[in-house]
Amino acid sequence: MKAAQRQASPALAGVAARQQIRAERSGAARLAPPVPTPKPGVCKLLNHTDYWGEAVVWGTTNKVESAEQCCAQCAAYKPQHEDDIYCNVWVWCGDRIRCQASFRNCWLKHLAHPEATAPTVGPHVPWTSGVISEVDPMEEDPQQVGGGQRRYHVVITAQGTAVHWQSRVHYYWYRKVKAACEAAKGKDCQMGGFTRILHSGVPDDLMGEIPTVVVEPLPDRENLGYVVLNRPFAFVQWLAQADIPEKYVLMSEPDHVWLRPMPNLMAGERMAAFPFFYIEPAKPEFKHITEKFTGPLLRRQAEAISPMGNAPTLMAMRDLRKVAPLWVNVSRAIFDDKEAHEKWGWVLEMYGFTIACHMARIQPARLHIKMMSQPPWDTRLWPSYLLHYTYGMDYTLEGQFTPGKIGAWRFDKRSYAGKPPPRKLGEPPKGMTNELTRHLIHAINEATEAIPGWDVYAATGRATQLWDGTTAAS
Repeated sequence: MKAAQRQASPALAGVAARQQIRAERSGAARLAPPVPTPKPGVCKLLNHTDYWGEAVVWGTTNKVESAEQCCAQCAAYKPQHEDDIYCNVWVWCGDRIRCQASFRNCWLKHLAHPEATAPTVGPHVPWTSGVISEVDPMEEDPQQVGGGQRRYHVVITAQGTAVHWQSRVHYYWYRKVKAACEAAKGKDCQMGGFTRILHSGVPDDLMGEIPTVVVEPLPDRENLGYVVLNRPFAFVQWLAQADIPEKYVLMSEPDHVWLRPMPNLMAGERMAAFPFFYIEPAKPEFKHITEKFTGPLLRRQAEAISPMGNAPTLMAMRDLRKVAPLWVNVSRAIFDDKEAHEKWGWVLEMYGFTIACHMARIQPARLHIKMMSQPPWDTRLWPSYLLHYTYGMDYTLEGQFTPGKIGAWRFDKRSYAGKPPPRKLGEPPKGMTNELTRHLIHAINEATEAIPGWDVYAATGRATQLWDGTTAAS
């Protein structure tokens, strides 16, 4: 939900405004002295962009002549103590008319994971920003290096009726996108094989349609309806028997729709993952909970725990083998800890995964915010590889988005938790401009048209006819 991340810099209002006036009168907000020029390539200026962050130096008392000088200040900033925050984000306001009292203000800021944060952007934003980082999370697709050696195996986990139909839609789009990937001239497709890990312990009616391995749920506990607690144990069992040619694995989920071929986004053997804004092990009110499972952590150590779950994540099979047993134990411990369970709730197993990666000394993931989009909060198809339809989508009949309010037109996967959706889901309103929401409906409709017997399936929840893996909708 990137909307929750897109907050502007602190406005000069109230106390801050009074501080600014006093500083101007006293001369405290004078131009800063020159600082050393940072290394070439560090200062990538992002015009009309505003990053939120914890202030290291307040812009109200720090005015500089240029964005480059503001960046240089951030690059040269030295914390007084080892565990103090450092500067990795800066924002500067260079439009005299629109910035008004904020003109030439240079804010030095800190974000635990700036590459995982979507800034406020657009022509209405007068700020220029930058991130002190060698990694550009929105860079063009990486080179397809290594050929088949970089190919990855796609894995989803499943249990229950809610994800039964989602798995079919997911597999349809995986096969279609992979075929396009393999047919593309001049490119080496890195999408490999596919496995659905069914952690119910019982084969189902999709065994002949989707490559599936059946494993047992956790045998010694009642999960109180939290079936995804079975997921880590499912991976342990799958890894014990997996015989696949790929060295890497992409952990995905049934409610992901493939948009375009994804290259192996890993940097060497370093994991690549989508960042979730709600996974915050270093957050002040969460850090002591994290330390229940890791032991004492400096702030920088806590911030090195990646804000991710297991999906979507690309990682080496050898690293997954190290992490999986820890993932089981940490997730169970979080589930059983009253405070951790209460605070982390339905994402506790995601915390279990990233904490387990830290405990296994796996290098922090390279975060790719373009790896996946999540409508209705995201709106554009490009440049995402996957679409995650976890949130309800509500609009008026005129196409106006109505967050938090059930719309006259809506799609929510939870409406089809008991039985699959029908064919020919209704088209979103013409005035609705969200490309992702419209594409999702078209994607589901295409899959349900191609998969035979869908009308009976939608009525009964039982797949009596199976898709052959190649026939596409007309």
